[in-house]
Order: sequence, then C-alpha cells, then structure tokens
Amino acid sequence: MKNLSDPLKRLLSFLIGDPQIFTLEHRIFNGINLLGLLIIGYNIPFNYLTGLTISAYIFALIFLFLSGVYYLSRYKQKLNASITISSILINVMFAVNYFFSSGIQGASLLSFTFSFFLIMLITPSAQHIGWLLFNLLLVAGLITTEFYFPQSVLDVYPQREDIYIDMGSTYLFTITGIFAGAIYMKRAYYEEKKKREEKTNVLEILNAEKSKLFSIISHDLRNPLASIQSYLQLLQDIPLEEKEKTQIESELLYVVNNTQEMLTNILLWSKTQLDGLVVNLTPVNVSDAIMPIIQLNRSAASKKGISLQHNIDTSMSALADVNMLQLIVRNLIGNATKFTPAGGNISVQSFPSGDDCVIVVSDSGSGITAAGKDDIFSLKVRSTFGTENEKGIGLGLFLCKEYTNAQQGRIWHEDNEPKGSSFYLSLPLAN
Repeated sequence: MKNLSDPLKRLLSFLIGDPQIFTLEHRIFNGINLLGLLIIGYNIPFNYLTGLTISAYIFALIFLFLSGVYYLSRYKQKLNASITISSILINVMFAVNYFFSSGIQGASLLSFTFSFFLIMLITPSAQHIGWLLFNLLLVAGLITTEFYFPQSVLDVYPQREDIYIDMGSTYLFTITGIFAGAIYMKRAYYEEKKKREEKTNVLEILNAEKSKLFSIISHDLRNPLASIQSYLQLLQDIPLEEKEKTQIESELLYVVNNTQEMLTNILLWSKTQLDGLVVNLTPVNVSDAIMPIIQLNRSAASKKGISLQHNIDTSMSALADVNMLQLIVRNLIGNATKFTPAGGNISVQSFPSGDDCVIVVSDSGSGITAAGKDDIFSLKVRSTFGTENEKGIGLGLFLCKEYTNAQQGRIWHEDNEPKGSSFYLSLPLAN
C-alpha cells in the first residue's frame, strides 16, 4: 500500500500543487478545476451523441475556458483572478445552455446546483451570500423567461428516453462530484486541523517551559543581589577587619562570577530564540580554543579544593564554531566544578576517534540521578544546587546540546565508577 500511495501522492501534488508552495484553498481550487474538467469533458461527447449538438459545443467552450483557468491558477498562481473568472464563466455558460437543452425539462438546473456547490468550495466565505443571491436570481430569471417566453427554449430531445438518460447521467455526475468534493474537503480539513493541533501543543509546551524558566531565573537572581546587599550593609553598619573583608569579598566574587555565567547562558539562549542559530564552521585548534577556558575555571576549582587536570592534544583541529565550542566546554567544566565536592577531581581530555575529535570532561562529583538523565539536555528545567549551594537552572546543558547539533556533532553523558560523571563532545576532525 505504501509503494502505491507514494506515486499517487506525487501525481496529486503535480496536478493540484505542492503543499509546501500552494495553500489548502489553492489546492482545493485546482482539484475542483480538474474535477470540473473531467465532468465537462464527459458531457461533450455525451450531449453530441444524444442529439444535444449545441450543448456539446457550449460544453466544449466551457472545457477550453476552464482549462485556461486551471493553467492560470496552477502554473501562474493567480488564484483570486482564476476564482472570479471561473465562477462567472460557468454560470454564464450554463445559462446559455439552459435555452439549448430543453430548459426546465432538461438537466440544466442540476448543473446549476453542482456549479453552486463548487463555487461555495472555492470562494472566500465573505462572498458566499453574494454568490448565493447571484445563483438564485440567475436561475429565477431563466425560469421566469421560459415561463413567459416558452418559444425561447429549444426542445432538443429527439426521444423520450433521451430525457431520462440526460437527467440520470447528470444527476449521477452531480452527486458523485459533490461526494468527491465533500470527502476531499473533509479530509483536508482534518489534516490541517491535526497539523494545527500539533503545532499548538508544541507551542504550549515550549511556552510553559519558558514561563517556568523565567520564573526560576527571577528567583535565582535575588540570591546574589541579596548577598551583595548584605555585604554593603555590613560595611556600613559594622567595622570589619581586613581579613574578614577579604574573605567576604572572595565569596562575593565567586557568587557574582557564577551569576554572570548564568546570565551569559540566558542572554545567549534569548538571542538564539530571537535571531536563530548562526554557525561559522572553521578548522579550530582544540587546544588553542579550550585552554583559556580551563585556565579561567582553574581558580574556581581551586577555591573549592578541586584538582582540575587536562590532557589536550595540541596538534588536533576540529571543524567547529570556536565561540560555540568554548561555551560548551565552559558549561561542562562549570557544571563539574559545581557538583564536585572539596578534594574531588576534574579532568579535561581530547583525542581523535575515527573521523571525529572527542573532548571529555570527567568529574568525581555527585553524579546524575536516574530520574534526571532523560532530561539533562532538554529545556525541562530542574532547579539544582551544587555542593556549596551554587544554584543552577539547567539551561547550560540545553545550550550545549543545541550548539553541538548546530556544529554537526554529538554530546552524551556516561556515569563514572565509583561515582561522578563524564560528558563527551564529539565534533568532526578538520582535514
């Protein structure tokens, strides 16, 4: 069934338009044009063979004009002009045909019924009342004209059986066309509804996650500000010894640095949301890119009594965006420092693996719980505290994942034995 449906989808896309280019209304109009061409194309030989020669010529003209409308809509993409031309054209042609196909005794009124159904499908809802009045007045005018001037209508059915054949076949095509149009409309409606519901659900989830994220951010920014406020209040109210001032200033500096890193992640994420990711992939010497990050984090690790070691291949280059690479490594080392207790170890290594460059940040910290492993790279924020109550909001690893994907790389996590975590970043080697 799948092999059969794919060629049919391609054929349908070719005939009525690619869904990526044509709107639903545009595709419906093109489909209805094709349906109309099919029905009118049948009526040309049918009317000719049943003795309705003039009707056959009229239907031939309608077929030519409708073909032009289909070309204008499908290939020139002039939807509004095509709708107006086809709606007026069909009604005018059917009105002329009314007088050459036995009037009210023929099948013309069924044709008007079908044409009105098609017009309702293809015209904007704001025009429906106008087209309804147009159809009613046109049909009423034709019937009134025939009533007072019966000689204006030609009786073209040679035999009584021809009336039944014409009426029966016209009814069959009318009801079939209405059925096909209704099924297509209903299916298209439910497909569009499903797509919109899926988009709505995704937007609601993202909006909820962002609201939660900003709620946590507003709460977490109070802590460092409160610490600074308390320190300034102490300076104002209580004389402090130089040693006490130095200790408090060192603690405040650590708090401010931690908060600054959090704000940097927030600003980068916000910029990504507004402008999208802009990636500049170039050959980057891994050692030159990440050694400054290691040196900057060494003081924070040393303050906590953590040993930060590295083993970086100085000759290895990766195809990467240097700013994104540095942000990823900075977040990974920052997280390792945050969740590793005093006396612990952190190591940063790099090595080639096949066609990839692999960077590993390992620690002997508290590790990640089983419940948290599934969400560590997502925007499902989990407010966490480090070993010295450092506050994190979970945005850093989410950015790491986003920036890794943007650089055509991979990032993953593994548990260490007996405790701790290792985060692996894999990027293509630069040839």
